[in-house]
Amino acid sequence: MQCDICLRHENLKCPFWCATCARNRLYEPRLKNAQTLLHKEDLGRQVQAATASASPTNGAKPFKKGNQGVGDTHNWTSDEASGGKDELRERTQDTLTHIDYLRKEIEAGKADIARRKAYLTQRRFNMASATRGLAEQRAVVTDSLARAAIKTDKSWDSMHTDIVNARVFLCTEAADLYGLRQRRRRKGGLFRDDYTIGGISIVDLRDLNNASPTQITVSMGRLAHLLVLTSHYLSLRLPAEVTLPHSNYPGATIFSPRSSYCAKDVPYPGSTPLQSSMTSPFDSRNGDLHPLPRPRPLYLDRNLPVLSKEDPVNYSLFVEGVTLLAWDVAWLCWTQGLHVSSGSWEEICALGKNLWRLLVELPQPRPVQKGTLSKQTDTKITTPEGSSSRSEPQTEPCRRFSLGEYSHGSARSFLGGAKGTEVMQGWKFQSPVKVIDKVKSMLLGELAGAEWEILDGMEFAQGSHTVKSEEAVLVGGVRQEPVPVTGETKSIGMNSMQAADDSVPRSDGSGGPGTGKGTSGWTKLKSRGS
Repeated sequence: MQCDICLRHENLKCPFWCATCARNRLYEPRLKNAQTLLHKEDLGRQVQAATASASPTNGAKPFKKGNQGVGDTHNWTSDEASGGKDELRERTQDTLTHIDYLRKEIEAGKADIARRKAYLTQRRFNMASATRGLAEQRAVVTDSLARAAIKTDKSWDSMHTDIVNARVFLCTEAADLYGLRQRRRRKGGLFRDDYTIGGISIVDLRDLNNASPTQITVSMGRLAHLLVLTSHYLSLRLPAEVTLPHSNYPGATIFSPRSSYCAKDVPYPGSTPLQSSMTSPFDSRNGDLHPLPRPRPLYLDRNLPVLSKEDPVNYSLFVEGVTLLAWDVAWLCWTQGLHVSSGSWEEICALGKNLWRLLVELPQPRPVQKGTLSKQTDTKITTPEGSSSRSEPQTEPCRRFSLGEYSHGSARSFLGGAKGTEVMQGWKFQSPVKVIDKVKSMLLGELAGAEWEILDGMEFAQGSHTVKSEEAVLVGGVRQEPVPVTGETKSIGMNSMQAADDSVPRSDGSGGPGTGKGTSGWTKLKSRGS
């Protein structure tokens, strides 16, 4: 029998194909089951009626089997058949209605599938027409973007070159205005370099014990000012913050790297700190109770050996301060490609040499290149006859030193970026603690081994007349020009800088007033027997 829904015939492998086939297959068993149940129910009623009529308490006549029972059975069979027909007719009508509904759904589904196929076909056609010239358009757009990127890179490189040249010019001019000079002198048959700033010899950290407090104060103050100005022009933030003299702050100081840039108003060393003014409970509760950082002074009011005996705390702070200043100079040199202190801490001690090499000896303006940094530039070769001829393109040699290249103030060549980190990879003295310990141990070792005795001019003159056989000995390996040791020292501030310049010996050997015989920096050691 063919199904009206799936239009398939039943077979032995698959007796039905859809739910309607399965339901139609179950109609006959269900009808037989219903007939059996109805027949069973009728038999039950007959048994109940026969039992009730045969009961003596009922008073009715007993049931007799005859024609009456046969008629009742016939009537029940006709009623049952008519009821089954009506039920089958209703079920058939419902089935036909459901079949019509399913056919309509199938027709709607087929129409939707056809509509979607047409839509997809149209989209494929549109995509094919749109991508027909896409490769050529992509190539044109890519080329235009590449040209724009190259042009932007050239403009950016040219601008960065101008910025670097401006930084080099500002730094070299500042060094020239400050009078940063190198002078080679011959002493004892050997040549040595002497570095001056404003005519004042720059003290090497290894010669602090032999220098006068005036010379140390003036040279360190000017070095600090030049270092701050150079870092400002180079847009660099020094690891150890330097504070220059200003109102109510007469001397230059420097902070440790951990205490630098804390954005607090730190009082001048020796003055009353701000915490002492917080006497009320309200100020104590709302004020910042954390201790203020302690700046390291870059000035002296007495000779360093005397300071080490009379005030060990200030002596330690001063040695830390000048070492931090030298460490700042070495760090600045390393960021600009001048690799100092690569192997020894003693190279950091030469402040004048490092700063002179950074600002005077090596800086050269960068050539403005027409291409990228790796482009080749054409050069001209002048013949001996004076005629110029065009040569082949030559590549500019790569220089490790590049003043103004890396900074904290530009996105290109940012010192805090990946390339800047590579620049600082070889810097061995990331912390100044090791250098400070070395300088302290070196200075204290000199003091302990030399048995210093500081003599004024009169006492030295008297000793030279009375003891003819004793001969003056130069102690400590003086590296700078001899400076006078005055008997009376004083603090150097902003207003006394010019007066201090007059009392410090110049690099040409001329000294200030009061420089006389017997005060050239020589000391007489005590006799071992006395």
